[in-house]
Amino acid sequence: MVYSPLKLLLQIKTILSTKFVGMYIGGSIANNSFNQETSDIDCYIITTAILPDNLIRQIEAMHKEFYLSNIPYAKRIEISYIPQHDLLNFDPNNIRPYFNEGRFYQAHYGNNFLIELFVLRENGISIAGPDIRELIKEISTQDLQQAIKNNLYEYWEIVLSDFSKLGRSDYQTFAILTMCRTLYSLKTGCVASKIEAARWTISHYPNWKDLIKHVLIWKHNAELSRLEETQRFIRFVLDISRSDRP
Repeated sequence: MVYSPLKLLLQIKTILSTKFVGMYIGGSIANNSFNQETSDIDCYIITTAILPDNLIRQIEAMHKEFYLSNIPYAKRIEISYIPQHDLLNFDPNNIRPYFNEGRFYQAHYGNNFLIELFVLRENGISIAGPDIRELIKEISTQDLQQAIKNNLYEYWEIVLSDFSKLGRSDYQTFAILTMCRTLYSLKTGCVASKIEAARWTISHYPNWKDLIKHVLIWKHNAELSRLEETQRFIRFVLDISRSDRP
């Protein structure tokens, strides 16, 4: 693995004590698609119950100190604290303590989190605690695809007109690869890495080959300037999702 989480694990276990259940890694690392330049390290801490305010304050202080350290990849960690109950009775409207990019706050799960849980259950890496499959109930293909559609309609349809995001080259790249993965999941009922899904999309939707190939060779901080094509691609995926409705 590119990063050893043992120091972070020790600090978390010390704070949570008997409320700690396990620590797991999902996302791109679990999918064997970690990008040294751009990927986050998606960590999930499972707790016995909702954490009280005094523990949340301790965790926040610890994460901020860890973020400012010189430990490799400390600034790339994205971490959620999830009560066991939420893994068995998932509600996208619930909130959980969440740390990302130097900020610690209570964040809504959202529909996209069910997709994260699917990846975590199927491919998650256990750092400490029981097998993650024992903690997360099985997610059906139907529930997975419905969560993907909900995320499209509630987030990406709005982002279409948000030029503060889509005007950025890095966000265009993120959007295009996410749409590739969305198409892949809608058509196959599975979740692939963004790179795998991009190659699949090129094969099945060759009209988008040029745009996707430009994204695959894009380098961090380079200019992409494919705003209109990115918008068209998002609209195309939205249309596909609606045509797939029963």
